[in-house]
Amino acid sequence: MQVQSELMSLPQTLGEMFTRARPDYERAVRGIRWGEVPVYVLGSAGTLPAGLVAGYAVEGLLGYPVVVREVSSFLSYALGTVRSGSLVVAISSGTSAEPDVLEVVEAVQAARKLGAQVLAVTYESSPLCRAADRLFALPDVAGAPATGLAEACLEHAAVAYLTLIAARLFKRPNASLDRLEKDWRELPRHLDWIVSQLPAAVRSFAAELRSSRRIYFAGGGLYHPAALRAANLAPREDCVLGIDLAGLRSDRALTSDAAVVFLSGSRGRMRKEAADLATALKARGTACVAVTDSNDHDLIRAARLALLLPDLAELPGSILALAVGGWVAREMVQHPRTTRAARRSASVSSEQQAH
Repeated sequence: MQVQSELMSLPQTLGEMFTRARPDYERAVRGIRWGEVPVYVLGSAGTLPAGLVAGYAVEGLLGYPVVVREVSSFLSYALGTVRSGSLVVAISSGTSAEPDVLEVVEAVQAARKLGAQVLAVTYESSPLCRAADRLFALPDVAGAPATGLAEACLEHAAVAYLTLIAARLFKRPNASLDRLEKDWRELPRHLDWIVSQLPAAVRSFAAELRSSRRIYFAGGGLYHPAALRAANLAPREDCVLGIDLAGLRSDRALTSDAAVVFLSGSRGRMRKEAADLATALKARGTACVAVTDSNDHDLIRAARLALLLPDLAELPGSILALAVGGWVAREMVQHPRTTRAARRSASVSSEQQAH
C-alpha cells in the first residue's frame, strides 16, 4: 500500500505539469541558446538514470550529441571540454544542503565560470536552483517534494518533457512529434489506471521473483534508465541489479536460479533485441518475465509471465515501465524473498536443533 500511496497523486501532478506549467517551461527553454554542442547532462548517482533519459531524448528528438556524466566524473573528465556557450543540464531532486546536492552545485558553478549556460531540473527550494541560469522546476506532489518511486518517475518525466518542449519550439512541425505529444498527454491517465488497477498483479509478479538468487532489471534504449532506476529501489543486499541488454547478454552469472525482468515496449527501438535475448535465456533455464505492452508479442511469448501496460511511444512508455518495474522492486523489499540458500540454511539449522 505504501508504494500505491506514493503514486496516487502523481497522475494529477503530471497532468498539471503538462498543461498549466507549460508556459513557464517554454520560457525556461527559450531562455537557453541551443545549438552549441555537445550538450552536457550531469547528476548525482541517484539522478544519473534521469540523465540518461535526457541523453537519449536530446539525441533522438533534437539531434544534438550529448555527454552524460555523474557529477564527480564530470568534474574530473568533462569540465575541461566545456566552452563558453555550452549547455549544461543539471539534475537534482535534493532540496537541502546534502553532499550530493552540494557536489552538483559545485560542478554547476565551475561550468558557469567557463561561460556555460546551466539549465537546472530541480525543485525551487533546491540550492541548485540559485546556482543555475534557468530553472525547469520539478512540481511538488500533494504539496511536498516527491519521494521514492514517485520522485523517480517525476525526474524521468521532467527531463523527457523538457526535450519534447525544445523539439516543439525549435524543430519543424512533423507527424512523429504530433504522435509523441498525443501519447504524452495520455501518460497521466494511464498512470492513474496503473495505480488503481494493478496492485494485485504487481504483488503476484513480485512473488514470482522472490525465490530467485539474483534478479536483473534489464532494458534497452530508453527502457535502460528505467531498469536502472527500478533496480535502485530494491536493497543492494538482495542482489537486484539494473543492466542494459548488451551487459545482460555477456553476463556469465546468469543461471537457472536467476531471473530477468525485461522492461520494454512494442514501439521501443530495441524490442527485437529484448525478445531475442529473452528467448535465448529461456532456453538456458533462466526465468524471464516482462513488463511491456500487449503488442510486444515476441517478448510476451518468451516470458514466463508478462505484466501488460498500455501501448505508448518509447519516451512515455518507459515512464510507465519505470512506475511498474519500480513498484515490483519495492514489493520485493516490503515482502523480503526467501532465497534457496536461505531455505537450505534454515533447514540445516532446524535439523541441528532437532539433534
